Amino acid sequence: MSLSKSLGGSLRRSLCSPLRGGRPWARGTALLLAVAGAGAGLAGCEYTDDVSDPTAAPAVASRQAPPPPAPVNPALAEAEQRNLGELQAVLGTRPDGLVLGGTGGIGGSGFRHSAAAVPQGTYTLTAACTGAPNAFLTVSQDGLRGGGRAEMNLECGAAATTRVDLGAGPVQIQGFRPGTDPAAGEVAGFWLVPAGPGS
Repeated sequence: MSLSKSLGGSLRRSLCSPLRGGRPWARGTALLLAVAGAGAGLAGCEYTDDVSDPTAAPAVASRQAPPPPAPVNPALAEAEQRNLGELQAVLGTRPDGLVLGGTGGIGGSGFRHSAAAVPQGTYTLTAACTGAPNAFLTVSQDGLRGGGRAEMNLECGAAATTRVDLGAGPVQIQGFRPGTDPAAGEVAGFWLVPAGPGS
């Protein structure tokens, strides 16, 4: 008896032997039907997001356009530009070593400028305002334990300075004028620099 006949016979016996008392042809038929059914079921599945046309333009997400900017009152814009010119004369030239500086309208909610991180130390804050009788400037380090805080009451038309001790971390400076009157072009500005020795 050859090896191929021996293997063929044992393979045939193992495939055709009854499984727990079942008929050998039933087991093979059930297996064949299960595989064919699964294949047919999976072949019928198609998902539209899985199929793409390589020549189609890429899909673009749409979102609403932002609202148009509020119309600018020409008289207000002119007054603000005039006051910014006066403010520059009062504040002077940009100092060396500037850590944070800025200008903005102080009508309504005012302006806010910030720096993500400043080194710990003592700083000199120089500020001025024009176009209003007075303004307020606040320096804060919100959320920073032991952070510095300062407030300045500015008489517009002249520069004022103060010293402020700041912790290492973010700093915010906000300028605004008292009252609820509509903005009239009033502005303020500031420079924050490290305090020099003996200053």
